[in-house]
Amino acid sequence: MGIIQEEKIFLNQSLATQKDVFDFLAEQAKKLAISTEENQVYQKLVERENEGTTGMMDGFAIPHAKDQSISQPSIIIVTLEHGIEWNSLDGQLIDFVIALFIPDSEAGTTHLKLLSAVARLLMRNEVTEQLKAAQSKTEIATLLNEKIGENE
Repeated sequence: MGIIQEEKIFLNQSLATQKDVFDFLAEQAKKLAISTEENQVYQKLVERENEGTTGMMDGFAIPHAKDQSISQPSIIIVTLEHGIEWNSLDGQLIDFVIALFIPDSEAGTTHLKLLSAVARLLMRNEVTEQLKAAQSKTEIATLLNEKIGENE
């Protein structure tokens, strides 16, 4: 099974701010049993963002949290109804969030591999265009799992 799972994809969410997105991600991380500590995950997302923006180009952001409360490396994807301010590299609003959750014990290895795989994918126009055009969780999961698999 790929690292991207359909139950971890949330389409067309009406979240208005970066804080709302982080709240939503932390809540889902707990609900999906990725982490036992919603508040810890939220804090880690905020701390990481304060070190430098995770807003990339073309409306994509890749926030990430690593913490001992996280049981296994996971990715949650959220698409937004409306773009939100994220201090992104190109100044565009963010409407596609790919969040990474990494256990502390794997911080150096899994974290960097996943992050670099996702970041590399987002530099490819055909990938970002396909993701934006995807109409379903299945399309998004299939596309990303195939593309991440190609990079391993």
